[in-house]
Amino acid sequence: MLHSAFGRFGPHRVMTKDTKPVTPPLDGMLDLDEPEFEAPSVDEGPAPEWSGDELLQIDVKGKIWVRGGRFFDGRVVGKVGGEDGEAVIAMLADRFQALEDRWFLLEKDVSGTHNMVRHIKSLRSFIHWVEGAKAIGDFEALLEKASCELERIEAQLATGRAAKEQLIEEAEKLADSNSWRSTADAEAELMERWKRAGAGGGDEDEILWQRFKTARSRFFDRRSEHTADLKHSRRAGEQAKEDLIERAETLSQSTDWDTASDAMQALMEEWKAAGSAGRRQDEALWQRFHSARDPFFEARKKHFADQRRQQARGPRDQGRPRGRSQAPRDRGGSASPGARRSSNQGSLHASLAELVGPLRDMFPADRKKDGDD
Repeated sequence: MLHSAFGRFGPHRVMTKDTKPVTPPLDGMLDLDEPEFEAPSVDEGPAPEWSGDELLQIDVKGKIWVRGGRFFDGRVVGKVGGEDGEAVIAMLADRFQALEDRWFLLEKDVSGTHNMVRHIKSLRSFIHWVEGAKAIGDFEALLEKASCELERIEAQLATGRAAKEQLIEEAEKLADSNSWRSTADAEAELMERWKRAGAGGGDEDEILWQRFKTARSRFFDRRSEHTADLKHSRRAGEQAKEDLIERAETLSQSTDWDTASDAMQALMEEWKAAGSAGRRQDEALWQRFHSARDPFFEARKKHFADQRRQQARGPRDQGRPRGRSQAPRDRGGSASPGARRSSNQGSLHASLAELVGPLRDMFPADRKKDGDD
């Protein structure tokens, strides 16, 4: 077997006087779908032995072999014969250069986009293309770079999926919470973390999103129902308190003090049992209810105060002397000492009567019945 080592091939084209430069077709290389490639011939024969770091060998039949490695076995990529050998080698080298150019574009595109799923497909297509390409070059190095990039993106997607699984678990724990405000804040934080979690991978992303959305919807649907019930309850509480205010305003004009007072007390008990209309609304309604009750209680207070004054004034008027008594005077025109003493005692008795009379009327003492001991 004839061995021929050409070393590493650059982007230049090798030409002879009888050949023209050959540019490998690029159709399909930029597509996302995996391109087809020419299958190796079944009669390739045994692969040559490799003694050094050469990238290709040409056997005695003119078949061009490229060495294998970690990613694929050595294979035949073309055949030379006659004077076209250099042209074929140049064409195969150009094909590999086109693969490297494609990799440069693909690597740049991957680093500049968030659509990792699309680029995983592009990378897999590229790797499949390179593994079967009829070209001459350092396949091992090119496939190493592409495989490392593919593993990096797949790991990134796995990290994104794990992060989203964690967020789903947290959202499911919050779904049955009744702490409406704090839980809504926590849900908002979960959403921000979801946006930063990164892609999970195509259909997997959609499945994860539906699970996350379902958990969140469960909480927010429950909160909406609670809010609707609360609004209904507050409207009922507001209406009940409006009715109590109207009834209090009507009662405030009553002078049937005992009956109206009992009715006012009953209104207060109803007020305590009425539902809330909301903190701010409750305060405004209470002020109106309080203002509706005040006139009645002020009028009742004034009525009983006037009644007590009248009761206290009556006994004093009855014990007061109607006219002045003429005390005997001495010859000098002044009253005698006895007369003065009598006059003073009369005045004292009158004063005591004025003081004791009302008290006796207000607190009558128990009197013995006739015939008692």
